[in-house]
Amino acid sequence: MVSRDDNKYVIYPVYFDTAVSRLNGRRVSQKHAVEKPSLENIAKAAKSLNLNPILEKNATHSSTPWKREGRLLVDKKESKSKLLLQLSNRL
Repeated sequence: MVSRDDNKYVIYPVYFDTAVSRLNGRRVSQKHAVEKPSLENIAKAAKSLNLNPILEKNATHSSTPWKREGRLLVDKKESKSKLLLQLSNRL
């Protein structure tokens, strides 16, 4: 489990999915969202931003505990909302 002291943000693919509503977990606007974002593509985008991504492939998001889409741990370099926007621009 990641704690606040680890200096990492947790990023789920659902944050960028156009098919998911904000209520169900999407964190970026519809115009910045993509269809079926993959954990690997998000990791590539994070790597290009020098965020030292760590993949956890069996993690689940609380809104979809039956889907094991995984999650990504990235370095905290600025606010999470700015970071998500930068990542969505790279997707």
